[in-house]
Amino acid sequence: MSVLMWSKLYSRVTATDPTLVEQLKLWQNTADTTALAIIQGQHFVAANSSALNYFESQEQNFLHATPFDFSPRIQSSGKSSVEYGQQMLKKAIKGEPISFSWLHMSQQGKELPTVLSLYPAQLDDEPVLLVSFQPMDRRKRNRVSIGNGFETLPKELMSITLEDSAEAVYITDENFRILAVNKAMCRICGYSADNLLGKTPADIKLELNNSRSPSTYRRSWQGEVWKARSDGSTFPAWQSCRRIYADEQVFYVNLFSDISEKKALEAKLTQQAMYDKLTGLPNRFNLIKILNGAIANIKHSPELMGALMFLDLNGFKNINDSFGHATGDKVLQLVAARLETCCIENAEIARLGGDEFTLVLPRCQNKQEIEAFSELVLSLFEAPFEINGQKFYLGTSIGISLFPQQSDEPNQLLSMADTAMYSAKNSPSHIRFYNAKIRQAAEKKLHMLNDLRHAQSLRQFSLVYQSVVELDSNQTVGVEALLRWQRSNGEMLKAHDFLPLLEETDSMISVGQWALEQACMQMVEWHKSCNPQLKISVNISGSQLEHPDFIHMVQDTLERTGLAAEALIIEITESALIRRPALISKVLSQLKTMGINIAIDDFGSGLSSLSKLASLPIDTLKIDRGFVQQFDSQQGKSLCQAMIQLAQTLKIDFIVEGIENQHQRDTLLSMGKGKGQGFYFGKPTSAQRFATEVLSHANYCEAKLESIY
Repeated sequence: MSVLMWSKLYSRVTATDPTLVEQLKLWQNTADTTALAIIQGQHFVAANSSALNYFESQEQNFLHATPFDFSPRIQSSGKSSVEYGQQMLKKAIKGEPISFSWLHMSQQGKELPTVLSLYPAQLDDEPVLLVSFQPMDRRKRNRVSIGNGFETLPKELMSITLEDSAEAVYITDENFRILAVNKAMCRICGYSADNLLGKTPADIKLELNNSRSPSTYRRSWQGEVWKARSDGSTFPAWQSCRRIYADEQVFYVNLFSDISEKKALEAKLTQQAMYDKLTGLPNRFNLIKILNGAIANIKHSPELMGALMFLDLNGFKNINDSFGHATGDKVLQLVAARLETCCIENAEIARLGGDEFTLVLPRCQNKQEIEAFSELVLSLFEAPFEINGQKFYLGTSIGISLFPQQSDEPNQLLSMADTAMYSAKNSPSHIRFYNAKIRQAAEKKLHMLNDLRHAQSLRQFSLVYQSVVELDSNQTVGVEALLRWQRSNGEMLKAHDFLPLLEETDSMISVGQWALEQACMQMVEWHKSCNPQLKISVNISGSQLEHPDFIHMVQDTLERTGLAAEALIIEITESALIRRPALISKVLSQLKTMGINIAIDDFGSGLSSLSKLASLPIDTLKIDRGFVQQFDSQQGKSLCQAMIQLAQTLKIDFIVEGIENQHQRDTLLSMGKGKGQGFYFGKPTSAQRFATEVLSHANYCEAKLESIY
């Protein structure tokens, strides 16, 4: 982002705190003198030139990184950078400006003790944090210039000071013959003074592989050199040499110190800055460096192509939720080891964080070669990962972008591969190359996500209702409430088209609660004016069931609307049963104790929870519409019959979904007494039309039904 673009973005930052408003104006005029950045969520979305210089970073490496990417794993206080940093971010985003000491690291691995200040603000009405970085380096403070006092001290005192200095000191004449050494010189190099005096550094092979020209030693200089001890061992040193003219003679005063520990620390910091601590693989910063190198190299071979593969582990979240993060970390280490064992000769492997890995294939002949390699990677996940006798089965989805054909910019390649990976999750092969279709789908999804964030405040959600009938009498005995979203462009979407996006925007809880309350209120009205025996079915997502306040929210809704618990049916999917089985079982038991009915929706579509049905408080199985659609074959009928017999064996009700004609209804009726739902009995419709077209025709409602509306 250019400075001009930063200014445009910064100008859209607003605040409610008067003090911060004034500070924003001040920074507007002096932004280049203060290191500033903007955080949205947990990622940097903008930074001024001072911040980029402070972190010795390029813009493409800084943007979309997190503050923890520029921090050591553990702070000086002993606290985890990620955990403590997240606490501070959450505290600030709630509206409380805070400042605290923080140890950052530049991208080059340099430690940056910093006073970090977080200011809650808004960017185009979205919450953000404005961050300022103030160096804590006291050496940069201005000091009053005074004399150093050396000129007033006796020469004997200076001699003793030089003799006892911690730095090695040796003084030579114009011909580099050693005239004097101090104790540190003897201690560091392992020589006695007798061994050194009168000799040149070359005589004792003090310096190794010295590329400095002889003329260098005829003047003052400083730099890093390699030294040798008396036992032949070597070490890096920082040496300064000063040419002094005294008593009509030339002397060279040499000072050096062993910087082995400093070099080791630098290597350690580089390791921390460039490699993932958990797996030892290159991290995101290192990946960008690897990609830049691969892109530069392949530009010299236009007949070849490179590939960036983005991997995401399917099912990893379930392991973390069920077995804890310690087990999840061990699984990630096993995944990394398996990738390295099988792929390291052909690809550069990196871990971006979480369960996301990347592979860079630097030189490939064609897409077929890349696809074959992708299939090899998929095969690595066919065998389970075993930890302490427990086997974990994981899959992966792979998105692929090509360079330089699709881009020669690393972050753009990452974005493309990431987008393709999400598309691969819905692909039978679980492998997708980035293309225009995927880009268009991603753009459409992005627009939908943006619209969805405002849909509830714009009252774009509504409920439609569909009958649940007795198969033998066609009598309506229940109603299912179905969520709909009418977008600003007039498009009406069914729930399955946007529910996953609701989860992504963290809106599922609030929208689900709204839908439950609306459905209960409507059923109370129909109880008063129509059949008081009707029941209302409401679909509940897995995230709602897992919410700690879900039971309380249901109780509160029933109390406020006045609907009896026995009139409410909670519908859940099979997938909700397997994410956190112990928790879900407990929640279902609490709902059952309240008198609420529980139905398994789309049963048979996954068959994953079959073994758990007997132990769960289930009242109804809703058999998936796919079985009715297979009635043309004997196998389809047999499968549906098996589902019905299962329900009868468990002594629970069944509802068959997707009934569209008389033949399907009659066939199901011959299989057993139950309920049905589908277009044959009526399409989902608004509350008013449902009352007038379904309930009133069934003689359920009073004569003045229409007056309610």
